[in-house]
Amino acid sequence: MKNYQKVMYFLLVIMITLQLSACKNKQKKPTPQKKPNITQKMPTPKELTKIESDIETIIKEGQKLQESQQSKQSSKSSVSALAPQNQQQGGKSTSKGGNKQKQQKEPPEKKSWSAIDKTVKDIHTNWNVLSPIAAKAGASTDLLNNVSTTINTLTTKSTNKLLNDTMIAANNVYKYIPEIENYFKTTSPPDIKKLRFYNRDIDFNSSIGKWDVATKDINDLKAIWKTLKVKLPKDAKTASDKFDSGLSELEKAVQAKDSTITKIKSNVLESDIKSLEKASGAKK
Repeated sequence: MKNYQKVMYFLLVIMITLQLSACKNKQKKPTPQKKPNITQKMPTPKELTKIESDIETIIKEGQKLQESQQSKQSSKSSVSALAPQNQQQGGKSTSKGGNKQKQQKEPPEKKSWSAIDKTVKDIHTNWNVLSPIAAKAGASTDLLNNVSTTINTLTTKSTNKLLNDTMIAANNVYKYIPEIENYFKTTSPPDIKKLRFYNRDIDFNSSIGKWDVATKDINDLKAIWKTLKVKLPKDAKTASDKFDSGLSELEKAVQAKDSTITKIKSNVLESDIKSLEKASGAKK
């Protein structure tokens, strides 16, 4: 009988010990920790913002040079029309006046090209800083190489003072701004800048008669807009409707192959793009 009690007592002690151990393990079980958000994006680097600003500077200076060239052509046409009359009245004074006018217009042109050259160098400097940052954020090697190649092309065109090619090359660098922005936080959808790239490309190429490029750009512009439009906030409805209308007008101008109207419609669409950026950015 005593042996039976001892056995029962021993079993009871084992059961109590096991229960206490189980309770202790439950209490020590670690609380699941939240995994770090590895998809969180970094703020847009200041170097990327600076490159975008530099591209704008190059294009604006290029537009000044275009206006200067157009002014020169108009002046030459006027001088040619008045040439017979000037010869009768004494062509020497006209010739001197023409030379004086030419000398007055050369400094602004040189100033614009100097500004472009300096700005291109700044783009190289900022890209050297931005490239490893973009790579760390997830940008592919192909993307980074494409940007480098495009910047080098811009440098070649600007060094050779090829105005139209320089503006197209600057815009081609701009093409990659939204691609890189996808890896960082932005205040508005990066695809809006793709609209700007194609709109400018239409303007620049139509001005030199490359209607095949302009037509392709219109189709690409419409495809991007179709995808982007449904992602915009409700607050962008008015700006979206304006862009729809502007895009339709630009397409008609390209189909008509009218460079003057195309430039006007492209300028209007640029204004609509700015409205889209403002409306969609307010919601971010």
